[in-house]
Amino acid sequence: MTEKQIEIELKLRIDPKHVARLKNAPVLREVKEGRRLLTTHLVSIYHDTPKLSLADKGLAVRLRKKGARGWEQTVKATNGLREALPERNEWTVELEEGALDLDRFTDKDVKKLLKKFVKKKKIERIFESDLKRGAVDLTYRDAVMELAIDQGVVRAGDKEAPISEVEFELKKGHPAALFDLALELQRTVPLLLSMRSKASRGRDLYLGRGPGAYRAAPVALTPDMSAETAFRLVLAQGLRMILSNEVCVRQDIDVEGCHQMRVGMRRLRVALNLFKKNLPAGEAVLLRRLLKQCSKGLDDLRDWDVFLGETLPMIEARFPEHGGIPQLRKAAEKQRAAALAAAHDMLDQPEYGQLLLILGAWASYSRWASGASAEQMKAMAAPVSEMAEPLLDQAYNRVTKRRAQIADLTIPQLHALRLDVKQMRYGTEFFGAIYGAKKVKKFRTKLVGMQEILGQLQDAAVAEKRLMALAPQLSKDGMIAVGLISGWFGARADHKLEGLQQAMQGFTDQKPFWK
Repeated sequence: MTEKQIEIELKLRIDPKHVARLKNAPVLREVKEGRRLLTTHLVSIYHDTPKLSLADKGLAVRLRKKGARGWEQTVKATNGLREALPERNEWTVELEEGALDLDRFTDKDVKKLLKKFVKKKKIERIFESDLKRGAVDLTYRDAVMELAIDQGVVRAGDKEAPISEVEFELKKGHPAALFDLALELQRTVPLLLSMRSKASRGRDLYLGRGPGAYRAAPVALTPDMSAETAFRLVLAQGLRMILSNEVCVRQDIDVEGCHQMRVGMRRLRVALNLFKKNLPAGEAVLLRRLLKQCSKGLDDLRDWDVFLGETLPMIEARFPEHGGIPQLRKAAEKQRAAALAAAHDMLDQPEYGQLLLILGAWASYSRWASGASAEQMKAMAAPVSEMAEPLLDQAYNRVTKRRAQIADLTIPQLHALRLDVKQMRYGTEFFGAIYGAKKVKKFRTKLVGMQEILGQLQDAAVAEKRLMALAPQLSKDGMIAVGLISGWFGARADHKLEGLQQAMQGFTDQKPFWK
């Protein structure tokens, strides 16, 4: 075995009940070319400092027992992260005993890393994984890869979490083959993209860190970065928002997670619209359709979360003695439970799995370029700063074209304005790093102020719609409460519209930061 290798792998989640179906998938039988799946018992012990300082530097130190074949130790180091397709430097040496011996490495690169980050530090056992791995080499098109099916647990102290995943590790060829084979298999077996390593799960167990809502950090663009690189970074951010918040919806543990998951999908839709001119049709059209479909599967859940968590408490405070209000809450909770079930159903549909894999591929390599014209390729290769100004101009013009009629806008027109403001905000957040932080912050503040007012108007419109949906479940007192609340919402909307005029004026009075 060569001590140093570069590891490129695609990781997928699989329900244990579908493993047998995967092993018997027709496409898998074809690409195995007669080779058999070999099963090995793997016990992997991960080492770090008590404060996980090696993980903070992108390093992982692992000791592994491979069935009856003895021990090996491995050091992994991040070598750039193509979001859905991690690429790492990896060094492995075989050991006679199950004790860490970092002096056994001979490669100068890993010795330099160990000297810099490990020497004189207290390295100890932090967590372990214990699993059965079925592995086989596959030949798919012009690529060679290893398929590994892992079933077991990751364990830290007395805490453990189940592992059920599939890995495709590229040995020869282009990463596109990993995604293409996964998409083929997905037609037969439910497979979901994963960006969580076993090590990250073990660290969470060690730290006692449970799942929760994930909010995205700003996209770190630079003026000289190519438009393609910027586009892929934006896609990667949206994909991470979807995957990191999915658990909140599945386990119903944090209502903010559903909101952030929808935000991730909306950002991706905005990104595809902003770059639309420079993207060939085909898979881009499919991505837009899948994003719209999956986002719609979360809409009702988010609406009922807002109604129960924000709108209804205001109503209860305003009408504390009204007998119909408790009926509203009970009926709304019933509707929310149905919306949660619908969201779970969306997450289990093949379209959701297809969306994740295609997004992962687009964020990892130039899959978007299939069918692109020479003009599109040239535009995406140019610095993102050349593309940002006209795109921001377009978004700005869509927001400001209604400023003279803002007091007379209908509810559908206000909704359209809200979407335009949202697109302007996401465009500002995507491209803001290219310009001066002070100018961008001031612009964004006024934009967010207008978005909040429009959001409150939209919440009021949605709340009225939701109230009418509850009508069949309400008594006379409940219907009287609906009437009171509708009148209250109407008065608040008039007040918010006045504030919207002022917010629009303040927004248009400032100079756009990209000018």
